[in-house]
Formats: sequence, structure tokens, C-alpha cells
Amino acid sequence: MKSLLLALTTLLLFSGCSVKETTLKPYNYTLEPMLKLESFSVHNKDVLKVAYIDAPSGLNSRAIAYKKDGALQPYKYGTWSETPPLKFQYLITEALQDQHHFESVISGTSMASNNLVLEPVLQNFEEVFREDGTSYAYVSIRFRLVEIKTGEVLGSVKLSSKKDVTNTNGAAGAVEAFNVATADVIKSLSLWINGIRK
Repeated sequence: MKSLLLALTTLLLFSGCSVKETTLKPYNYTLEPMLKLESFSVHNKDVLKVAYIDAPSGLNSRAIAYKKDGALQPYKYGTWSETPPLKFQYLITEALQDQHHFESVISGTSMASNNLVLEPVLQNFEEVFREDGTSYAYVSIRFRLVEIKTGEVLGSVKLSSKKDVTNTNGAAGAVEAFNVATADVIKSLSLWINGIRK
């Protein structure tokens, strides 16, 4: 009996995933933040292109990443339906277009002419575990707004958000916190960019 208990304990200690995930099935999650941004009745004449979002290779994957004891690891039973940089670009483009502050907001793949380009770099997009076992979603992205004609950098800012993970049911809880943190960053971006270009 002792040897059976010892074997079970050893198996739990050295298994690659947490106990909370053992009953979960693989699932694709979509980043879908709830956004309600201020809408403008009159737009300016700028056409803004949101460039492809640059990111470290570890964040440019569909894995839902968490950082524990300094190491970045993927959830075994949850992945993103799209890579975070690709989804973030779409979310930013749609949110700024829906505000009607700019004449038009286009994605980096568009062939339409534009006078401004927003250059984002995704620096952090992971769940971070604290020593006490609790965790938070950490989203951090740097933006540069550049005028095409002159090449002038009109502004640069780093926007971050940390949101506690309250649902500990595998990757689902992390996704909920990522949605709230992502909404925060996009709201902050809209305030910043709309302040630069009146």
C-alpha cells in the first residue's frame, strides 16, 4: 500500500501539467474584449494604418502562455484561435475605426494610401503566477505613431495592464483576465492617439 501511495504521489509531482487541468479537454479560445469607446460625431482627415504587430517569437504563437518560476510555458488544454499579435491588430483596427475619430483606419495589409502609421510592439502577453499560487494576466505593448510624409515620430507610449485571474479552471480563467486587460490597453491607446491627433 505504501509503495502505491508513493508511486501516485511521484506521478502527480512529475507530471507536466497541473492537477486542475487533468479533467479538461482541448479547446480553442478567442480574444474578445468587451469594448465601449467614445464615438466621435465628426472625424479628422487622417487615414491611419495599423502596422503588423511585432512580437517576440514566444508570443507569436497560438499557445496560451503562463510564467511560473521564471519560465514561460504553454497550457496543455487551451490554445488561441489566432496568434495574439494578429488578433490584437484586428481588435485595434476595428475599435479605432468604430470611434469615427479618423477618416479611416486600415490594417497593415491594406493597399489604401495613408498619412499615418501606428507601429505596435507586443512586449508581454502572459499569465504570471505569484509565489502564493495566485496569478494575473499581463498585457504590455509599445506604440509609435509616425507621419509617413516626413517620417516624424509624433509620439511613443508603452501601455500595460495587469488583471487578476479569478477563475482557476485551467486556461479559461486566464482568457477572461486577458480579455479585461486587452480592453484596458485598447481604451488607453484610443485616449492617447486621439489626444495626439485632434
